[in-house]
Amino acid sequence: MKLTQIEYFITVCECGSFSRAAEKCHISQPGISKAIRELEEECGVALFQRNRNNIQITRRGRILLEHARQFQNHYRNLCQVVRTLGTGKALIRIGIATMRGNTIFPQIHGAFLKSHPQITIETVEETTKVLYELLDRQEIDFALCVTNRLPEEPNHCLLLRKSYLKLFVRQDHPLARRETVDLTELRNIPLVLFSDHFDQTAYIRHMFAQSGVHPWILHQTTQVFTILEYIRSEGAAGFLTEEIAQQEPDLHAVSVRQFRPAYITLDWNKDLHFNPAMEEFVRFVKKGLPSA
Repeated sequence: MKLTQIEYFITVCECGSFSRAAEKCHISQPGISKAIRELEEECGVALFQRNRNNIQITRRGRILLEHARQFQNHYRNLCQVVRTLGTGKALIRIGIATMRGNTIFPQIHGAFLKSHPQITIETVEETTKVLYELLDRQEIDFALCVTNRLPEEPNHCLLLRKSYLKLFVRQDHPLARRETVDLTELRNIPLVLFSDHFDQTAYIRHMFAQSGVHPWILHQTTQVFTILEYIRSEGAAGFLTEEIAQQEPDLHAVSVRQFRPAYITLDWNKDLHFNPAMEEFVRFVKKGLPSA
């Protein structure tokens, strides 16, 4: 049994298809099919039921999958140990949710490294959806996520804070006299939003749809700076997190009646084997955010 066979097997299970798994693993479909056949021969049982249009994992295949994922987790931990032996530094891999995750992580990151110089942190920034996928595959140890629902199994989470999305306008905008607004009142207000791949934009569009409103979206961008410039120039109103209000005193933040609070959480896979560095990181975060 080879390590690549285990990796291919897990990927086929996750993709539900030899062709998609082959694409993900950057090999040919005959190559991955051959590797799985050889694994089945070594196990002495069929791991997949092959139908005309799809494949289904068998009962014995599910047993192997459970142990294969445990092995993969231990192997990745071993790789971390090997990489850090030369430097004497432990490694933690953390994913941060785009936008709201970055309103809280820089404080944690800087303070933790200052008090734990023997630990290295690798970071990746992605949408919450992608971060959950990385957690499932145990390609990261922790994810700083933003969600409107607290995660369920297979993840554990630590609630860090609640955060509200607000409508930002210039101080001389008609809505600047308001503390609260309804989405139905924004039907004729030009808006600037983040691009559609942002979780925040998907939530905003969903809430507008629930309110029966087709929003006037003037522009979409990937940059906070661009949204702020549109608001400052009175070209459009924009939705940003309440934390930004403290940094932009020249703008007015209006609460939106339909918006529920989002949860900023530190998540990890329940099957993850904690090393001492991970345990220390969770203890550090539990103590609360460092004061500014």
